[in-house]
Amino acid sequence: MTDGKKDEFSFDKVDEDLKGFFYAPAGYTDHTFKSSSGVELGVRVWPAENVVQEPAPILFWVHGGGFLGGHHFVPLPWLNPGFRKRGYHLVSLNYRLAPQAAFDHQLADCIESVEWCRKNLPSILDEGKVDVDRYALVGESAGGTLVTLMGLHLTSPPPRVIVDAYGLVDIWYYINMPDRTPEPWKGEFTDQELERFIGDRDLKNVLTDACCWNEQELFPEEELRKRWAADIRYDKRFRLQAEAHQWRSVRSFPGDVHKAFLHSERFPDKAELVKFITSMAPLKVLQEDKQRSYPPTAFLHGNADEPVPIQQSYDLAATLRERGVPVIERYEEGEPHVFDIKYTGPTVPGWDTTIQPVLDFVDQHVGTKRQ
Repeated sequence: MTDGKKDEFSFDKVDEDLKGFFYAPAGYTDHTFKSSSGVELGVRVWPAENVVQEPAPILFWVHGGGFLGGHHFVPLPWLNPGFRKRGYHLVSLNYRLAPQAAFDHQLADCIESVEWCRKNLPSILDEGKVDVDRYALVGESAGGTLVTLMGLHLTSPPPRVIVDAYGLVDIWYYINMPDRTPEPWKGEFTDQELERFIGDRDLKNVLTDACCWNEQELFPEEELRKRWAADIRYDKRFRLQAEAHQWRSVRSFPGDVHKAFLHSERFPDKAELVKFITSMAPLKVLQEDKQRSYPPTAFLHGNADEPVPIQQSYDLAATLRERGVPVIERYEEGEPHVFDIKYTGPTVPGWDTTIQPVLDFVDQHVGTKRQ
């Protein structure tokens, strides 16, 4: 697709056998609601299994994808065996994608989705089977950024615990990145077409689910529809979103970041823009407001992660620990971005040292009983 360096996660880096795990787990129901923006948002619900005592808690998952990509159809592989089969209702959310939606719009969508679920899950799952006040948030990559922000805004009640998997917690990192000089883009769409696209603000054009990276290159349309259990079509609009995600990720010019998901043109001056960016950086908010409460938080990260350096997790974990917030950190040597897709179940080597401690940490703070 391009001569530029692909230093984000790519399915073509995944072992052929592991590709077989990228299927939506069975047993879900799909739901939609019209958000306050007027855009319909999707919710996929997997009822809890092996519940020891009802009502069972909820685990909300927020997907990543660089704010321009990603989807809610297939959760991270370890969430189903790790949480659903341990007595949590597993719920995945989507949100409006950039460039039509800005970063703060995506946060608003996630918050509204949690609130909608807390109101409606008792009727979806039956009264007495779900405890809407006992919930945890898990997010990976951009989703990790969003759940850490949600921890600042969801307060009635707050999440019992947050799991941040390699999320960017200080957006200033993107803003301060040096410009790259990639090779000319070689794709279906030209640089000029993609430039115009990331300036599009028309909500009539917005998508709420798209490719995480390059799935459209690897799987025929029918295969991807089967894997995601969703009516995905490789039409021009879908292909444009997928390519824009790759193009922006490879280029990573600060100007593209401003344009693609900060929508910097909304702000009258630099001071207002700086204020906004700081408010959307959980690390900065918590460093500046020493009295602000925050839920217990678990961190997962590989120390060879290029798109989101592990220092991001180090810094937020240290900030929380300084104020007495319970924290657990699980870092893996030499692992890149999205390293945890290898954890498909408890028999995978490393589950007991990386995933299991996080599950136990969540249990402890959600108050889940084990047999």
